[in-house]
Amino acid sequence: MSNNKRLSILAVVLAAVLWGSTGTLQALLPEHKQPLVIGALRLYFAAIYLLVISVIFGQKLFSSILRAPILIAVSGLFMMLYNMSFFAAVLKSGVGLGTAITIGSAPIWALLFEFFVFKSKHGLNKLIGASLAIIGISILMLSVDSGSWSGQGFLLALFSGLSYAFYALCTSRLVKKISHHNSAAWTFLLAAIFSTPVFMFYPFAWAFSSESIYNLIFLGTVATGIAYSAYTFGLKHLSPSSAVTLSIAEPITAVFLATIILRETLSIIQFGAVLVIILGFFLTSKSEAD
Repeated sequence: MSNNKRLSILAVVLAAVLWGSTGTLQALLPEHKQPLVIGALRLYFAAIYLLVISVIFGQKLFSSILRAPILIAVSGLFMMLYNMSFFAAVLKSGVGLGTAITIGSAPIWALLFEFFVFKSKHGLNKLIGASLAIIGISILMLSVDSGSWSGQGFLLALFSGLSYAFYALCTSRLVKKISHHNSAAWTFLLAAIFSTPVFMFYPFAWAFSSESIYNLIFLGTVATGIAYSAYTFGLKHLSPSSAVTLSIAEPITAVFLATIILRETLSIIQFGAVLVIILGFFLTSKSEAD
């Protein structure tokens, strides 16, 4: 396996670990919080951070948008759709069910799109690895919170997974044209702008209180900005389906943080699910080396 592949795998896993802190951060926010407002502010804080980083590193930020304007716009659109539909799905079906369907379906969407549209060939290791990761995430998240069944929530979660897969597919092509710093900066700026109507329908003054603002800044800059900067770098050398599968490390982190910080217990079933996901990661990573 080349050094670029190793770094890319580590970058995606790092991103997923950082994403895993989002649930704990949201739990620490006031009870009257608005999930869709959290999603929109998350995009805005991430966009600000990524724009600053891109300018600091001198990546010709403003001229880069002219090299792939359509890809940037589409990537930003799918990032916004993923973000908002995910929070809406969680509202309808609960954290466990909404997350399981969203994250579990994303690798399937990515694999199907690569196979039927790009005619990509996938080895047995990747198919088995993705399957194990999907099974593991389903067991893990459903055992945490089964939620209440909602047909609308189910469809929203499927759409969220589809949007996430499309974001990964578009961004994997975008980083071939412009730097990963610029890709992330422009994508999140547009995603934030697309999410602005949320503030017209939901109260958001609570977000700027002293008990909320610092958590939201951390959520936007570290758990989102730094995470997606690393994830975008990973997409330079990994197939979208592999990157999406490896990002399932997010719920593992979420469960462990909930256990340590929120004092939730980790059952034998959840521990077994984590082992299944890790085995899926190993096979997916091995497929990238073949």
